[in-house]
Amino acid sequence: MTRPEPAPQPGAVQPGAVQPSAVQPGAVQPPECHDEVCITCSDTAVAVTIARLLPDSLAVVDTEAGQEEVSIALVSAGVGDTILVHAGEAIAVVPT
Repeated sequence: MTRPEPAPQPGAVQPGAVQPSAVQPGAVQPPECHDEVCITCSDTAVAVTIARLLPDSLAVVDTEAGQEEVSIALVSAGVGDTILVHAGEAIAVVPT
């Protein structure tokens, strides 16, 4: 009979886990939130421009604070389009 593995301690890093400080080159950084509000997660819709498309209906967008990753599952948009984002979700394409 084998002994069960002990439960991990809070804050302990599991073997093989990626450290938060291990940022891969070219990876989109998590949004840096100011005043407890992210640019694309605030209570208002924010106009942003799509910089590149990612798999699974996601996109990297340019915001005033830098690049952020958002969902574009509810809209039909491409690189260069301006979209309105609320709570990390594109809710409309701004007509040009």
